[in-house]
This record gives sequence, C-alpha cells and structure tokens, in this order.
Amino acid sequence: MADTLFVAMSGGIDSTVTSILLRDSWEKMAGATHYIWPDSRCCSLDVRSRAESVCRSLGIPYYVVDLEKEFRKEVVDNFITTYLEGRTPNPCIMCNRKIRFDYFYSGMETLLRREGLLGSGDTLHMATGHYVRLERKKGTLFLKKGKDPVKDQSYMLYRIPAPLLDKLIFPLGGYLKSEVYRIAAEHGVHDETLKESQDACFVEDDYGEFIERATGKSGLFKQGPIKDTKGNILGKHRGYIYYTIGQRKGLGLGSGPWYVSGIDAETNTVYVGRREEAESRVFTAGGLNWFGKQAASKIYCTVKVRYQSSEINCTVMPETEDIVKVVLEEPEFITPGQSAVFYSDQLVIGGGFILSVTR
Repeated sequence: MADTLFVAMSGGIDSTVTSILLRDSWEKMAGATHYIWPDSRCCSLDVRSRAESVCRSLGIPYYVVDLEKEFRKEVVDNFITTYLEGRTPNPCIMCNRKIRFDYFYSGMETLLRREGLLGSGDTLHMATGHYVRLERKKGTLFLKKGKDPVKDQSYMLYRIPAPLLDKLIFPLGGYLKSEVYRIAAEHGVHDETLKESQDACFVEDDYGEFIERATGKSGLFKQGPIKDTKGNILGKHRGYIYYTIGQRKGLGLGSGPWYVSGIDAETNTVYVGRREEAESRVFTAGGLNWFGKQAASKIYCTVKVRYQSSEINCTVMPETEDIVKVVLEEPEFITPGQSAVFYSDQLVIGGGFILSVTR
C-alpha cells in the first residue's frame, strides 16, 4: 500500500498476529503503544518491551505515545464522577473513544509526519487486534460483529467516530480466537501469558479506595441502608459503589432472591426488589453516536445493554437531538452509566449512554 499503517501493539497474541497478517501488504508500517497510566496492565514496561520486540522481529519502527494526561482527564475523571453519582461506568468504552481512536491516532499522525514516514498527501491507517469487522452498506461504512461470537468487540467500539472508520483495519474480525492462536503458533509465537483486557486497567485494588485516594476524600463510601421498593429497611450495604443494577450475590439478605433495583448516591441507599421489580422495559439514552444518518424517526432494531448481554428487540424513538427513548420487547436489568448499542442484523447502527430507567 502507498499510504502508511501503524498497528496498536499490546505485546499480546492479538496485536502480534495483526501485525504478522498485515506486514507483507504495507511498505510503510510501524507499531505503537499508548502510555496511559503508571504500571497499568495495558502499557506496563513488560507490555512495551514485548511490543518493541515484535516490531523489531518484523523490521518495523516502534513508538510510544504518552497520553497519561489525556487519559486522566477523559477516562479516570469520568470514572470517578460516574461512580460518585451512583451510576456504573465502562471506562474501556471511554478509552476507545477518546484515547485509542482519537488522541492516539492524531498523536501518531503528528509523530510519523515528523519522522518522515507519513507524507503530506498520505493517509494514515490504523490497525488493531479487535474482533470486529467493517462493512459498507448503501455507501455507508458500519462496524460489524466479529466472526467469533464469544470474542466479538463491536459493543466496546460503538463510539468510534464514523469519519475514522475508513482509516481503520481490523484483520482479526474474520477469525475465530482458536484460528488466531493457530496462526501465532505457525509463526513461532506461543506466549499467552498476558491477561485479556479488563475494565479499569488503571485500578489495581479496591474501586472505592482508588476514588478516595484520587479525590483526597476519605469515608466517601460508608455503610447505608438497603431498602425494598416500598422503603422498608432490609439490611445494610458496605458502600453504594460496590453494587450495580441486577446484582444478586453479596447482598446478605434473607427471604431471597433479591436484586439491586436502584442506587441513590445522595441518600447513600441501595434499593432491592424481586426480579420483576428490578428489571425494566423502558429507558433513555444520550451522548449518541450514529453510523449513517441519525435516527430522525422511530426505528426497530435490537439492542445490547451490557457487553456480555444478549440482544433484545426494541423500538428506538428520538426525544431530542441527543436523547432517545428505548422500549424493549422483554424486560432486562438496565444500568445507568452503561451503554446501549443498537444493531441491525450484525451491523452497529449507533448507541449511547443509559441515562434513566422507567419501571
């Protein structure tokens, strides 16, 4: 290819196989890691050493882009604020949107132009080891589910800016994870010791303790009442941050099963109910990101309300320019702060953050 490609490197199997699959097709190619947090699982010295070693074996340059300041502002601060408000964040989704597919891409574009690897008229392409595909339909490029249903990461990537899609390459989207391991083995890559990516890679201990250290405020998450939907006190919780909508285990209540149905940060109260009281069929979502035209009228599609949840048939109705009302065909546990991602067949058509729930 005449343009330039850089591969987001983690030192693990997926990014290594990605670089192997693409190496022969690109004359100008580099590898890079974004540094976002001291000793983070995703950019530790060990991770960077492995990534650099892979690039050396492929004969391509390796770079590290320091984005710690941007990560702290865009991801860590959002993580803290969301929890303090009694909602449940997904920092990986925020990181993908603001760090990996924004600051990282633009940082590499600047760096490679300075290094002379990206000409003034060249386009910079970016490849990652995510299990997702791209498909063009009626002139519009969409994210498409990965071939491996267990590894599919389309939900986590729904906030990628639509204009960036045609500069992205996801070579693993058409493979099963078992096939990726086979390709790695064929090329003498056998190291599977790196952990899979997890939420909050910047938190090594207790979420509550991390937030208290970060804010300089101790005692933020104290014990408080657990109440049923009628306001009866059933027990005590150990701090509302440790609970999420739909949670069943760890409540310490008799006469169960009970499920967390609500969290009130202002009163330090956790509400529980029977399954039918904790599930919902109607919610609103905002901070929307659409592929193709923004929904201007009622649409029928499917939605995922958590990374590991199944798709549910739904109706999406615009309320304002940036807020939609979603009505599910069947009830589900809906968690404010998480993302609702809309699908048509296997294509991601858009999504947003869950704002409020109606029961």
